[in-house]
Amino acid sequence: MGNCDLITDSNRLAKLVLMSVTIAMCFYFLLTKVVLQKQNNVKLFPWSQLSSTQPDTNIRSKKQHEEMLLKQREDNCRDYRISKQAIYRLKEYWSSPIVVPKYKLIFFWNEKSACTYWKKLFQFIQGINNTEVHNHRNGLTTLKSFDTCEIIKMMYNESWVKAVFVREPRERLLSSYLDKAHHQHIMYQLCRVNRTVTFYEFLEIIKHCKNGHWDKQVRLPEYLYEQMMVGKLSEISSFTERLFKKIGAWNEKVVGWLQSSEKLTRDHKSDAKTKLLQYYNDTKTEDLIFDLFPEDYRVFGFNMTYYNKINDTTK
Repeated sequence: MGNCDLITDSNRLAKLVLMSVTIAMCFYFLLTKVVLQKQNNVKLFPWSQLSSTQPDTNIRSKKQHEEMLLKQREDNCRDYRISKQAIYRLKEYWSSPIVVPKYKLIFFWNEKSACTYWKKLFQFIQGINNTEVHNHRNGLTTLKSFDTCEIIKMMYNESWVKAVFVREPRERLLSSYLDKAHHQHIMYQLCRVNRTVTFYEFLEIIKHCKNGHWDKQVRLPEYLYEQMMVGKLSEISSFTERLFKKIGAWNEKVVGWLQSSEKLTRDHKSDAKTKLLQYYNDTKTEDLIFDLFPEDYRVFGFNMTYYNKINDTTK
C-alpha cells in the first residue's frame, strides 16, 4: 500500500507540473498577442477571434501603411498655398488646362482665344492623330487627370513651364457675340433668352449667364500668374515660337505645321477686329466691359484706352 501511495503522489505532481506549464504558455501567448495588437493599433478581438490568421493581420497592416502614406502626402500638400476653389477651377471638365508631359508644360487656354489653334498644335507635337478638337476624346491630357496633390506640386514645381494665352476682352466679347449670341437659337440654348439681342443687351445678360466663351480669363488667384508666360492673340506667332523654344519643342516640323495652318488664326477672329469701331461707338459700352473684366485688364496688362481715341491717334 505504501508503494501505491507513492506512485499516486508522483502522478499528481506530474499533472500539476504539466498544468502549470500549460497555464504559463497560455498566458505567454495571450500577453504576446495583446502587445502585438497594441503596437499595430488594432482593436482587441473577442476571445473567439484570438486565433485569427496571419494573412488578415498583414492585410490590415498594409491598409494602415497606405493610409499613413496618404496622410503624409496630404500634409506635404498643405505646405503649399492654393485654395480648394482654385483646385476646382483647375479640374473643371471643359476648361481644364492642357498638360504636355514630354515637355513639362501646363497650358492655360481660353475659349474665343484661339483655342482651336492651340489644341491642334498640341495634338501635332505629341503625334495625336485625332480629328476631335473640342471634345474630351481629343487625346490631350489635362490637369483633371491628376489628383489634387500632384496638381499642387506641379503648379509649384519650377521645372514645369506654365503658360496662359488670352485675348483683349473687348475683342473677345465681340467675337463671342458675333459667333454665339448674335443667333437667337444659340442664345436661347445658352441663356434661355428667346429673342435676338443687341450687343449691349448681351453684355448685360452675361452678368448672370455664365459660359466659357465670355467668362473672365483670370480663373485662378492672381499670384499664380506671376510666374506664367503670358501670350496674347495679337502676338500669337511670336509667342508660339518663344514658348516652343523655351520647352524645347521648336523644330522644322513645327514651323511647317504653322505655315500650313496659318488659316486657323485668321478664321478664329470672326472679323471682330474690323468691326470694333462699329460696335464700340460710345464709351458707355467699353466702360461696361472694363467694369465686368477688371481682373483681365489688371493681370494681363491690356490697354484700357477707348477705341475711338486709339483710332484718332492713328489717323
